[in-house]
Amino acid sequence: MKKKKIILIIGGHDPTSGAGITADIETAGYFNYHPLSILTCSTIQNTSKVIKVNKMPNNYIYSSFKELIKEFKIDIIKIGLIPSIRSSKEILKILENKKIKNIPIIIDPIINSGSGRKLVFKNNINFVVKNLYPKALLLTPNKCEYNIIKKIHKQHSTENIKNILITDYKFKKNHIILKLIESEASNEKEFNTKKFSKIYHGTGCTFSTAIACNISDNNSIEKSIAIALNYMKKVIEVSSIEGKKQFLLNRSLY
Repeated sequence: MKKKKIILIIGGHDPTSGAGITADIETAGYFNYHPLSILTCSTIQNTSKVIKVNKMPNNYIYSSFKELIKEFKIDIIKIGLIPSIRSSKEILKILENKKIKNIPIIIDPIINSGSGRKLVFKNNINFVVKNLYPKALLLTPNKCEYNIIKKIHKQHSTENIKNILITDYKFKKNHIILKLIESEASNEKEFNTKKFSKIYHGTGCTFSTAIACNISDNNSIEKSIAIALNYMKKVIEVSSIEGKKQFLLNRSLY
């Protein structure tokens, strides 16, 4: 049997399991990865709205990481919701640890919930744009998040953000156009995918983790995006669990 690779997932918990760290774990399992997971927060929410975000205790994030790397070799890191400056600083310590040097890092910048609640505030956004995002191989923001990042990044132009995939760059009839911006190669590429009529919870988490697993399998960023888009199409087509406002994704495909 092929030995599983290991993905370290850092993100928030969604009790619907539609998004957040549960979504990442299910996606990683589909691509035959073993997930190590560190919570940045717990939430009280359903598919309609986020009620409350509960931050983790001081030093929980970094202490968890220190214990994990005593036993496991991490192949790739996926980061989701970073709700506070304190959690951002602990994650920065992780990314600066010599034991994960040269490990690819994928960050899904989450600023607002799907229902519109602000999850990350300005001082923290400034910190992650300046200190965390330049350490990532790829960011996967939506267009709104990208515009916020772009505005702040202009104020901190000493370090480049390597690659950005805008997941909803524009809409064309029943299709979504995604745009990959590769800053080091000064290159841009667009991807086309079907737009479904229903609203699905956790598409961003699922998509970015699928990309991460495929990058760790030695695929190029472009090929990883293409594989992940095909996976998302299948996941949506077999999804049937419906909350009041959004459908939940069937990431196992059965």
